[in-house]
Amino acid sequence: MVGVIPYEGLLTGRGPPRRKKGCAILPMLSKIRHVALVLSFGQLALPPAAVSQRSDNATASSYADSCLPASEFQLREIALHADGENALEHLGKWVRIKTDSGEDDGGRYERQTYYFRDIEIEVVRGLVTRVATHSAGTATPSGLRPGLSRDAVRRLLLTKGVTSKQIGDTLEIAACSTEELALEDLIELAFDRTGRVRAISMSSSSP
Repeated sequence: MVGVIPYEGLLTGRGPPRRKKGCAILPMLSKIRHVALVLSFGQLALPPAAVSQRSDNATASSYADSCLPASEFQLREIALHADGENALEHLGKWVRIKTDSGEDDGGRYERQTYYFRDIEIEVVRGLVTRVATHSAGTATPSGLRPGLSRDAVRRLLLTKGVTSKQIGDTLEIAACSTEELALEDLIELAFDRTGRVRAISMSSSSP
């Protein structure tokens, strides 16, 4: 069994984390990044009907009242901030790849999205910045996965001390920061009209 691919930025000093105390629950940041996440979900290999499904009694994003530990931000042992080359070696041959570009304070960068049978990953400047899945067989370490009902998600999150008083067609959960690191990672659960998770996406700010 291959172990979790570590975040090399913690060893080399590169990457997005900044020094700050507290739990990274950033509503305004989440709202801005929600647009990018929604567009990213559109890239998942979902049937058109599934992509268009929305919850009958929810039309907006909801935000968790607390955070999840950074160890939860991984799928198939691929964690956010992992080395891109190591991640690709671990996952094997991809089905297709898409390349585009963006720009931030560090200048222009190339973004590559690799699509596998049950997962997709995005690599920017050599690091994994997004991991997503719509496969019921792919889950986070705690068991969050597509196909779970809202009640099942609520019960599972309660075991991690996470609650949400809102009901939306998506649920966004931030990563908990530590004494040394202020993380801006975000997990988004997208629900279909029946109230079941149809996709999971986790992302970080570009390195």
